[in-house]
Amino acid sequence: MKVWLAAAFLSLASAAWAQDPPAPKKVEHEDLTPGKAIELLKEVQTLMTLSEDLLNDSSRGKAVETEEAIRRRITELLKEDPAAAQRSALEKIERLMSKSEGSQKDAVERMAEILRKAKT
Repeated sequence: MKVWLAAAFLSLASAAWAQDPPAPKKVEHEDLTPGKAIELLKEVQTLMTLSEDLLNDSSRGKAVETEEAIRRRITELLKEDPAAAQRSALEKIERLMSKSEGSQKDAVERMAEILRKAKT
């Protein structure tokens, strides 16, 4: 049964691939007047504004959901052991600060090197 289904599928697929692709349809713009073009552009602008508003609302909703999840996680951590949570947060901040300082030093060194090369 499986072999028969596979053979039928392959024969249909090969027949579909063997057909010539459809010729592109000619689009006639003869009936498009400047007035209609302006109306279409206004409609497109309205749709773009609507989609922008929807996208912004969606991203705000995601931000609120993320903030709620973060608040819940912080509340859970503080309920378990506030001192340990504080210590952990301070350690993470310290690591981030050291990475930031390292990146800043690298950037300053690169800029100094570029300036040296530019002067020579």
